[in-house]
Amino acid sequence: MTTPHPAAASGDARPGKDPASLAPDRPPGTHRSLVDAMDRIGITRAHKAVIALILAGQLFDTFQQDTSGAIGPYLSTTFGISTSELALINTMTMLGGLVGRMLAGYVADRYGRRFALSYNLLIYTLGGLISAFAPHYLVLLISRFIVGIGTGGELTVGLAMISEMVPTRRRGTAVASVNFVSSGVGNVFAFALFLLVLGPLNGPLGGDTHSWRWLYVFLAVPALMIVVFRRYLPESPRFLVATNRVHEANQVLTRLAAGRLRYRPTGDEVTPYLDASESFAEREKWSPLEVFRGAPGRRTVMMGIASWVAIGAFLMLLVLLPTLLVSKGFSVSSSLLYTLLINIGSLLGSGAAMLVASRWPRKVSALVGGLGACVSAILFGAIADGPALILVLGFVFQFFNLFVNTVLMSWSPELYPTRIRALGTSTVNAIGNVGGAVMPIAAAFIFDRSGSAGVFVLIGVMYALLIIASRFIPETLGRTLEEVTEQPAPQH
Repeated sequence: MTTPHPAAASGDARPGKDPASLAPDRPPGTHRSLVDAMDRIGITRAHKAVIALILAGQLFDTFQQDTSGAIGPYLSTTFGISTSELALINTMTMLGGLVGRMLAGYVADRYGRRFALSYNLLIYTLGGLISAFAPHYLVLLISRFIVGIGTGGELTVGLAMISEMVPTRRRGTAVASVNFVSSGVGNVFAFALFLLVLGPLNGPLGGDTHSWRWLYVFLAVPALMIVVFRRYLPESPRFLVATNRVHEANQVLTRLAAGRLRYRPTGDEVTPYLDASESFAEREKWSPLEVFRGAPGRRTVMMGIASWVAIGAFLMLLVLLPTLLVSKGFSVSSSLLYTLLINIGSLLGSGAAMLVASRWPRKVSALVGGLGACVSAILFGAIADGPALILVLGFVFQFFNLFVNTVLMSWSPELYPTRIRALGTSTVNAIGNVGGAVMPIAAAFIFDRSGSAGVFVLIGVMYALLIIASRFIPETLGRTLEEVTEQPAPQH
């Protein structure tokens, strides 16, 4: 007989229920039992703590993405580099992110989500400190590549882990919160920090040639605190079941129901949500190449196209906007202020996507966001000359850009079986990462020859492609991950 955990009532989403009362009458199949158990447990304080620890890492990813564009004029002055060389800094960060995403996705599916999240921020901190003390342009490029490796896996493994640990009806909103915090809250806070460090604190921190170095330090050191607290993260129950570690899955479910991550239940305190005698090891043979085969492969292609467009277009504007504003006669400080105000649209757009994630079909959301971003990008390039139009149209573009970006991030981990979920999510985001690395260079080339109008026409065309690709991706709203993805693994 299972001994109820005394802290269950304080942590469960529905006070007064002990973990044993939440264990379902197991229908055949561990996977079905797991879905029922997680839906009955609901969202507890433990879930919120897991999400918070994952979201904290996303902030640093966003800060680093934004940094190169914000300090671009200072880097140009310090190292004597051109606009194309400036864009290459972002490209190196994105290429490092590509390596980091694929490596972390492989590790997360092979050894666990928790394991993959244990080293990312340490690598990030190392790269950030090298950036701060870079003596010349080449060292800066190398350091940004290291930073990309560290932050690259944060996003995709975090998306996979959250999607696997929350109830079906709350999954869309929970996963969408990642982009709300990273690209929404993160963008606003990032440019607020940049405005402070490169504005009022610029002189005290050493002027144009040194203040940007302090910015890299400020962004690197706090990440170590997140590493310390992440030792309390549990493993994903779905990953444990997929690797035939059912008893450990019961331990994690008991901790989640209790609502306390530090709780370690003893043997007689573990609630038997799942039947540990059932074995699914043969059904869960693992092959990373499955991401490119059959139904998962077709989803990889379509979601990869959409991800390329969303991330590529987003970073084209993010990296070039401060430089674009300076070219129109704005000072560096005023360009950062305008960028900050425009990025409030990012916050509201990702927030809107989070609110509708559990209500609107993914295809409808992608259509709305893609159309809005397409139209606003073309209008920005065509008529945004004065401060008012730059602010309004830039705000609208960022709203729809982050709306659709958040939709895609919520959608991608829902498309793959547990055995390849992290790698599949990493793959489509890596494709987007390539877009983020290549498109700012293409945008800089077009900007030098056609001005901002040519850049925004290109962005409009890209979003038209996103809308088309999204029509070929399966709808996932209201369906369990297993209903969408589970099929027998390839036999070898």
